[in-house]
Amino acid sequence: MAGVSEATAVQRETPAELITRGRALLRGFDVAAAMALAAEAEAAAHATGDRSVLAEALLIVATCRRYRDEYPEALTAALRAVELFRGLGLPAAEARARGEVARLLVSSGEPAEALPECLTALELAEAGGDLGAFVPVLTALGCVYLALQQLDLALEACERGAETARLIGDEYADGILHDTAACVLLAMAEQARANGDEEGAVRVALEATERSRAAMVIARRHGNRRHEATAVANLAEGLSLAGHAENALATLESWQLDPSLDTTYTITHHLDTRGLICLTLDRHDEAIALFTRAIEIAESKSAAMMSCEHLAAAYEQGGDVAAALAAYKKFHHLFREVVSEAAQRNARVAAVRLETDQAKARAEEERRRADSLQRVALEDPLTGLANRRHLDEQLIAGVAGRAVALIDVDRFKRVNDSFSHQVGDEVLRRLAGLLRAGCRDADLVARHGGEEFAVLLHELSTTEAMAATERIRHAVETYPWDDVAPGLVVTVSIGVAVGAESGDAAELLALADRRLYAAKNSGRNRVIGRSNSGSRA
Repeated sequence: MAGVSEATAVQRETPAELITRGRALLRGFDVAAAMALAAEAEAAAHATGDRSVLAEALLIVATCRRYRDEYPEALTAALRAVELFRGLGLPAAEARARGEVARLLVSSGEPAEALPECLTALELAEAGGDLGAFVPVLTALGCVYLALQQLDLALEACERGAETARLIGDEYADGILHDTAACVLLAMAEQARANGDEEGAVRVALEATERSRAAMVIARRHGNRRHEATAVANLAEGLSLAGHAENALATLESWQLDPSLDTTYTITHHLDTRGLICLTLDRHDEAIALFTRAIEIAESKSAAMMSCEHLAAAYEQGGDVAAALAAYKKFHHLFREVVSEAAQRNARVAAVRLETDQAKARAEEERRRADSLQRVALEDPLTGLANRRHLDEQLIAGVAGRAVALIDVDRFKRVNDSFSHQVGDEVLRRLAGLLRAGCRDADLVARHGGEEFAVLLHELSTTEAMAATERIRHAVETYPWDDVAPGLVVTVSIGVAVGAESGDAAELLALADRRLYAAKNSGRNRVIGRSNSGSRA
């Protein structure tokens, strides 16, 4: 019975709760489960017309696909999320989506294309006034600058991101940024060594180890084994660069690799790093064994290629020229395949971007054409619902067999005063989505003015109209408004009149209006029609 109740609880999760749990699963690197929840949230969003939830679900999908190296598919989802957030007027959310686009472009080998995305995302995050949006954008920017070998700028982005993460209390993101900064510092140390600055190389490598240790501790505290393993490998690399190869090897050997817990990427990363440290210690046979094992289990040709190059160096240093040559030949064979596959993948990514841009251009053209014709005349620009003029035209056509419901947001001025006008606008947009979801295709949903809406219901009796509007009232009351702003509560009062009560449209509307104010005067959050004094769950 416990299993049944747990399944029922999952089924009752709201789309917003699915999104929240999906994000948490991503932080634990449970990609398959996060994808499943995102798909469920996406289906629910399509059913309710909630574009905000749809965009959040697509963003989770994009991140999951990036983790799986499915870059064209990931980019399609991320770009669609960008457009949805833009259409909803949510700059902070759009900034997060653009940050994901930038990460994907870097992963696809296009860091120069990713940079403008990051800079636009920073502007949007600032416009949105949401510090939480800055963190993923600055993380992406650090990765972009690292790929562009602009290491000072990469470190600056990581520092800003970590400071912001600490400011908002996001320790998990702080750990990710520590590890990213460690990668930047390791690149700086190698650069210093290449330039003959051994003292500088050691100093920077030791700084990298401190960042890796911090990242390792945070990942362990949050139960993220993958990030902890990555931090351990980076810590060992930093120790080796700083001249402490024995300590580096001991650090890596202290991590017990487990195929049932660790990804293939983590295992090959550790094996390859241990092999490089063994080379530093002139332990050629151990290095050869480690590189060979890494090649055998590598999940990608690029990972196998890297270990082949290292294997060739190990054979060469050990004096086995024939084996070194064979390893180099395998490396070059894999290199050609990796380059070819990368070119094909990047072509698909470019095709996705081109197709998206073309679709966007077509949509913009159609939108402008529609705006010049009927949209301005008959549609409310904020909610996308019919406007007062459209409603009046429908009422003039006759009210027989119809019911009118006037719906007003309770204490809407408090929403604007306590939260912001931007939150107030989002409340109206989401309420519009709830009204659409609660009505049939034949019904008309309109914004009557300000925070007041009207629904023209077709072929319903008084009892049926009351039941339909009560469902709307209940849907509004139980909607997760915390998703819009913490502490936000929204309810509506509704007045209902049916065509049988008056054949005159103006009189019917006036009757519904009187009942709406009766609902407000009776305590709000209720429905009043001909046969009741106010229903409330």
